[in-house]
Amino acid sequence: MIQNLTELLQKYGEQVALQWAKHLHENVSDHYAARPFEELLTTTSQSSRANFDAIVYGDYSKVDAFIAKICDLRLEGGFALSEVQKAFEIYRQILVPILVKELKGDTLLEALQRLNDCLSRTIFAFSDYFLHMTNARLIEKQKKLDEDLQAAAGIQQSLLPQKLAKQPKFENLDIAWKFMPCETIGGDIFNVIRLDEDHLGFYMIDVSGHGVPPALVTFSISQTLQPHMGYTIRKRPGLSPNYEIVPPGEVLKALDSEYPWERFEKFLTIIYLILNIRNGHLIYSNAAHPPPILVHADGTTELLETGGTIIGLDGILPFEEEEKIISAGDKIILYTDGVFEFTNEKMALFGKERFHALVDSKNGLPIANILEEIVLEIQRFVGSAKLQDDVSILGIEFKERNATTQHSPQINLTIKD
Repeated sequence: MIQNLTELLQKYGEQVALQWAKHLHENVSDHYAARPFEELLTTTSQSSRANFDAIVYGDYSKVDAFIAKICDLRLEGGFALSEVQKAFEIYRQILVPILVKELKGDTLLEALQRLNDCLSRTIFAFSDYFLHMTNARLIEKQKKLDEDLQAAAGIQQSLLPQKLAKQPKFENLDIAWKFMPCETIGGDIFNVIRLDEDHLGFYMIDVSGHGVPPALVTFSISQTLQPHMGYTIRKRPGLSPNYEIVPPGEVLKALDSEYPWERFEKFLTIIYLILNIRNGHLIYSNAAHPPPILVHADGTTELLETGGTIIGLDGILPFEEEEKIISAGDKIILYTDGVFEFTNEKMALFGKERFHALVDSKNGLPIANILEEIVLEIQRFVGSAKLQDDVSILGIEFKERNATTQHSPQINLTIKD
């Protein structure tokens, strides 16, 4: 029987490989149709020879080698497992009519059994190998993605106010912050920028969504707001001084034009404040951002709400400004809605009222301690649940100035991460 089967497979080997290649090219899938016919013929010829050794001699070494080779090729080509399984099955569809025509009785039955054994083992082995390789590649891609996200998170962290520690310091100002992204990287960004000897700019931004897309937008905006970019400091060549600090309303108007909704399809809110650190003069504008809390030294509070609508709506409303005088002992707390729009494991909402009550109860503490207490309360409330949004808080405390050091002020920066 083996001799008859050997002669039969040798006789029809090239014909089977040719029909197999044509069928792959014309009838299986777009992936196979896109491959050069000569390549498919080479593949079916190699597979036919490997199947010959397996059917006739029970030797699967060539089949296993072919599986490893074709698996890599099909993975690189974006083939689905089912496509390749179907491709293997075509060999049976072509060969069975030949066996029925040429063989009879027990000889035919044994030949069919050997063919079925060969294809069953081949398709099972290929499927197992394909899934293993697919999982391995997915794991490798996930590892690379995790590494990229960690690198992006590092970049995002570098944009936070910690770099203020490298700048000249002012004795009458304390700054503290907290940042807890709900994913590796988030859609919040905030910073403190030195505008000149007397003025600091403070901003906090919240871009809708989480993960990479909003993080890219926040990165772009943080670079746009750097003084050398011309959005927060305007040069005046030939004049004295040779620069002009751009008012908050104009800064938001420029961002509104630079970051239209249709460009990113992201909601963007921002609060931008300019503080004169010598006399406490504050001017700000709010683009639909949760209003910062101004906590006065006597314990009373007010919200910094003046401004306009979200960034990106093509100037449908002007960005109004408001001015305040900040006195010694006053504090300003900037935040995103992630500090109150979250639930615990019982689906109870923390809520805006609870957040404001918490700030009121802690207003006598130094600014760094207030932020610490806020975060601890958030963590206690959340418990085992997961934060649904990024939590960002930036606190500023205006302190008494020492008359002997007015001309060499210092900032006491408290970093909390």
